[in-house]
Amino acid sequence: MSTSANRAHPVAAFTLVELILVMVLLATLLAIVAPSLSRSFKGRALDQEATRLLAATEYARSEAVSQGLPMNLWIDPVGGTFGVQAKDGNTGNPSREQQWALPGDIRFDLQSAATDTAGHIIAATFDPEGTLATGNLSPLVLIHRSGDRVSLTQTDDGWGYEIAP
Repeated sequence: MSTSANRAHPVAAFTLVELILVMVLLATLLAIVAPSLSRSFKGRALDQEATRLLAATEYARSEAVSQGLPMNLWIDPVGGTFGVQAKDGNTGNPSREQQWALPGDIRFDLQSAATDTAGHIIAATFDPEGTLATGNLSPLVLIHRSGDRVSLTQTDDGWGYEIAP
């Protein structure tokens, strides 16, 4: 009696051939999409670091105005770090100094420039009025290990930096 009940209601299931076909289709789709996803992630990481570097320039400007001291945005291309501190010879609030590190797959591409007493390259100096001092590095270039680049250049009015298109 139980055997006839099983025949009356067949169990729905996938066959082995159907499962293999679905797996082949998924593998093909993944092979097509994976390279573009990889490029997208690399581009996003580079854009995020450029945005963070741009935010550091704005932080340096705001600290120069709020502390009434010239503030440096410094870069250590060897260590892959950058930060904000009072210009040499000025005593700023040490608790307001900041430092950030780049991820290992992104680096700076800079020409040699003026350095501070710690050996950092001075990328930008903001005067207490919030203006950029003369002699700042431009552009600030970040390079991903894949070769993709993004740069920050001085704005047309010379008051700050922007991410170059």
